[in-house]
Amino acid sequence: MESSFHPPKLRIGSHTIDIFPYWISLLFLGLATGALGGFFVFRDGLAVTGLSNQIPWGIWIVTDISSIALGGSAFTMGVIVYLFKIKRFEHIGRLAVLLGFLGYTTASMVLLFDLGTPLRFWHPLVFWQPHSLLWEITMCVVLYVSVLGLEAFPIVLEYSFFQRFSIVKKVVHILHKAGPFLAVVGLTLSLLHQASLGATYGILSGRGMAFRPTAPIIFVISAMGGGLALLFVVSVLNFRVIRPGLVKDDVLVELARITGWTLLLYLYIKVWDWAASFYYSFDSESAMQLAILNQVDTYSISFWVVQILLGALIPSILFITYKVGGNLRLRVVAGFLAAFGVVSMRWDYNFSALTTAISYDPFTPTIKYISYTPTWQELAVLVGVLSYWLLGFSLATRFLPFHSKDDHAH
Repeated sequence: MESSFHPPKLRIGSHTIDIFPYWISLLFLGLATGALGGFFVFRDGLAVTGLSNQIPWGIWIVTDISSIALGGSAFTMGVIVYLFKIKRFEHIGRLAVLLGFLGYTTASMVLLFDLGTPLRFWHPLVFWQPHSLLWEITMCVVLYVSVLGLEAFPIVLEYSFFQRFSIVKKVVHILHKAGPFLAVVGLTLSLLHQASLGATYGILSGRGMAFRPTAPIIFVISAMGGGLALLFVVSVLNFRVIRPGLVKDDVLVELARITGWTLLLYLYIKVWDWAASFYYSFDSESAMQLAILNQVDTYSISFWVVQILLGALIPSILFITYKVGGNLRLRVVAGFLAAFGVVSMRWDYNFSALTTAISYDPFTPTIKYISYTPTWQELAVLVGVLSYWLLGFSLATRFLPFHSKDDHAH
């Protein structure tokens, strides 16, 4: 299916300006900012950050696990397109692969800075520690990035410049044929490391609030819901604004409803987890942690308003009730809210058991609050990696095709 290309432009009076060069220039400025902050981190180590022995994970790890979560549409759409063989989602599936690849490479960049000794990034690949959850996550992420690279490679090779070479066409055809196999491998690796990310917080020294047996399930389902919500937003941008006509409206409606039901499942498990962990629980340590968090940063308000109401309930209702001709802008807002809700959930998991640390005195266990403030070097690196994500997405959306001669009829 062919479609016209309409790059976003800004109209000022009678003049129309292509904003793409200015946008790319701004992102290169963000990359330069990240390089500046990264220079000090590589030169001085983690001493220039706000991290400490008490708070070893900060805003970088939140970005890491959030970008992995928001790339969760890749394995979800892989199942829909290649295993369920719903071919009308093929174009959206290509966009999901792009989001997955950008999300996981963004996470890898963040981890390179967070290591403190970046030249040792290869150690997990050589010095195996099979009893470590973090090692298992590292190996799964490395392998899954490789799978995503193979899935994304045909999209790059289908750029018009490469199509003049016959060998390129053969490689693209082979990779398309390998799609179902890559989808199964990607699904396996994704479920493993998404679940292990949730399980990691249960073995932290803080335990308490983070020690939840449902955390692995919540991390998997939230990655599916948040990833699909972000995919819906960028699908509207790509297939309704920039390439109108490439994907039919009823396919976007189906994507919205799949997203809505996934978010509703996430909401159910999230509320059930809260009830089991706090309402019906007699865990005094978790109760003390919750009380302290509510005193310093209104944890419960963030949970019920940001994660439950705005991040799950309202978006799920808006997505499930969406029909062709409905208010599309409102659903785009719902997608942003759901994605932000998942990021907020990752933020709470990362800090709830770290900032409210539990002492292990067997007679008088106490809990103390430890503050954390990121330094400008941390924020500069954050700006740099986010600029990388936006730059990769912008260039791909501008220049890469999202349809192939190998595609079936839609």
